[in-house]
Amino acid sequence: MINEFLSKSLQFGTYVLSIQEVLEVILAVLAGRFMIYATKQALNKIVKSRRIDEGRRFLIFRLARTLIYVITIFIVTDIFGFNLTVIWAGSAALLVGVGIGLQSFFNDVISGFVLLFEGGVRVGDELEVGGDLVRVKEIALRATSVETVCGDLVVMPNSKIAGDSVRNLTQGQSTTRISVDVGVAYGSDVKMVSDILFYSMQVQTQVVKSPKPQVIFKSFGDSSLDFEVRGWVKSPWDRKLIESDVRFKIDAAFRENNISIPFPQRDVHVHTNL
Repeated sequence: MINEFLSKSLQFGTYVLSIQEVLEVILAVLAGRFMIYATKQALNKIVKSRRIDEGRRFLIFRLARTLIYVITIFIVTDIFGFNLTVIWAGSAALLVGVGIGLQSFFNDVISGFVLLFEGGVRVGDELEVGGDLVRVKEIALRATSVETVCGDLVVMPNSKIAGDSVRNLTQGQSTTRISVDVGVAYGSDVKMVSDILFYSMQVQTQVVKSPKPQVIFKSFGDSSLDFEVRGWVKSPWDRKLIESDVRFKIDAAFRENNISIPFPQRDVHVHTNL
């Protein structure tokens, strides 16, 4: 009796399916949905245990979900009785044309795989891209979302980050160097200048104690003695503000100690022939 019930035919437009085939389709879809849910939960647990980062979890989940969708579609089409070989043969030329037109898209997707699997760039990393400081918010398959210092959200193609020279300020050393250049007039007390520069950098709360700030006597310029003071910070995100504060302190200390910052001057000699 059950076999008779399952063998009954149901018509969906031009398609005729048995109740058994309909149930198989429903079970295949539900099994696919369950597998996606189980994969997501398992990956979330792995992320909480810190065995993989958020970016890799995102990529693995996307790949697993796509694979489950493809397998489910194959199963459903097989139940419907479609000949997949004929479908693939008929769409081969179309797929080649689409692939040529989407070269840049596939380049971005492949770059996304490189970024997420190599780990050279992770969510939360602070990068210097084209001279701009940005923080990575999300790495997707095609593009990476970053936040600028101004608070703007910018979406960059993955090929730009993976293909260009990008400075990662988060990975590598635990600290990042900042520096301020300054010139003083000839005849200034260079020892006093060095002490002022060192103190102005050292008192910044964001500057780490080790390594200590460094003062470099760079050169004898055309109209000034050129110095550079260096310091190291944990996060470079506010480096422009830190460097600005250092300049404020240097300027105030120079004024108190009568140390002048010169500006370029030129002497013009006029010869008059009488």
